[in-house]
Amino acid sequence: MTMPNQMGGGAMRRLPVYLMLDCSGSMSGAPIVAVNEGLELLWRELNSDSMTRETAYISLIRFASTAAQDPLMAVDQFSPQMLSAGGSTAMGAAFNLLAASIQSDLTPTTQTQRGDYRPLVFLLTDGEPTDEWRSAVQKLKALRGSQRPTIVALGCGDGVNANMLREVTENVYLMHNVSADALRAFFQLISGSIVSASQAAGGAGGGQVDMPSPTNIPGVIKYDL
Repeated sequence: MTMPNQMGGGAMRRLPVYLMLDCSGSMSGAPIVAVNEGLELLWRELNSDSMTRETAYISLIRFASTAAQDPLMAVDQFSPQMLSAGGSTAMGAAFNLLAASIQSDLTPTTQTQRGDYRPLVFLLTDGEPTDEWRSAVQKLKALRGSQRPTIVALGCGDGVNANMLREVTENVYLMHNVSADALRAFFQLISGSIVSASQAAGGAGGGQVDMPSPTNIPGVIKYDL
């Protein structure tokens, strides 16, 4: 039996997706160019699938010396902006934006209503926070039920603090030798994950989907303590 893909009152249940992208100075040059190309690829692929256009909502959180967020919006309204790199790495501020958006922008599932699907978060960084981050991560870990996000983190290069990322999520992957092709492949994986989750939203899986492993990308390994 197919589960309804609507909340009370006929509103469509959304699949929230957050892209957390490091735009600090160390991302200058080829890495930020590849990120922009990856965003363009993701935009094209998400808009090519009708179920994804109907279900997925995207928010871009970019962080450098400060963090900024684009509002959660439907895929067909999302238009990737050209990102530039410079400054430090305010990742803690970005986590605060993420936690606040999940709490304020998402409709929770309760005993009396079916809310939005569990959010997907994709974090890409080539460094470590230059601001306080643990309190923001604790806010994320305090989220429960359908509001608790599934976070996939990709650390690029030798400047990544993998232990820090492991405090955020169990899904930590490392790309020691950063290449434009590998970064674009990561965005290809993101788009495939979103499309798969969107297509599962109307089925018995209730919007849940097994996340494909970035280790399928050459040079990417899973980080385990």
